[in-house]
Amino acid sequence: MIEKFLFKKNIYNKNTDPVNSYVLRLCEMVKKNRSLDEPIQNAEFSVVDTETTGLEIANARVINIAAVKVKNFKIVDFYNAFINPQMKIPPSSIDWHGITDDMVKDKPKAIEVMPEFLKFVSDNPIVGHHIGFDVKMINKELGEFFGCKLENYTIDTMLLYSNAIVRKDTHVSLDYLFDVYNVVCTGRHTALGDALATAEVFNKIIYQANKNFDTVGDLFNIQKEINQSQ
Repeated sequence: MIEKFLFKKNIYNKNTDPVNSYVLRLCEMVKKNRSLDEPIQNAEFSVVDTETTGLEIANARVINIAAVKVKNFKIVDFYNAFINPQMKIPPSSIDWHGITDDMVKDKPKAIEVMPEFLKFVSDNPIVGHHIGFDVKMINKELGEFFGCKLENYTIDTMLLYSNAIVRKDTHVSLDYLFDVYNVVCTGRHTALGDALATAEVFNKIIYQANKNFDTVGDLFNIQKEINQSQ
């Protein structure tokens, strides 16, 4: 299997052609195959969340990443990985998500995890709450190790709720949406816990406003309109 080949210790480093080629092919595949024309009922989405060592992108690293696949209003699969950031996790960050140095010291590094993550999300639209931060953090890791970035279309549940449901620009929190849609988040501020709960929120937003959406492009353009009006 290609995964076993990729993750052998003596092969896996950023200067090795097979690994870089594999990751670059994944990114190019996404760019080629992504589509805004796919009907929502046929589309598969990947709801993504990350936990990091901090909020300053220049200095932070990803320490937990998760993706939850959603299709036809159902969660169909998930991916979750903890990452050794090769740096100390600040106490303020530990207070936020509860992930300690001991919890990640024996975990794989980002250079090992990112190819697995890319393979899992494939060319699915990526969904998340304030997803821009997560994408920037993932792109930081991808850029440093492989010289590429996510090419997936992204959908922000905050923007989607603002324009599709309340129809006004509002910066609602994820916890606010949990309350609105009666979603219980088990494992708040863990990547998998937040991604699973956000997937439920996403499903409920789509269901509530379903008559207004036919394609992935309809979802994408709704949030784009908000961005352009700001």
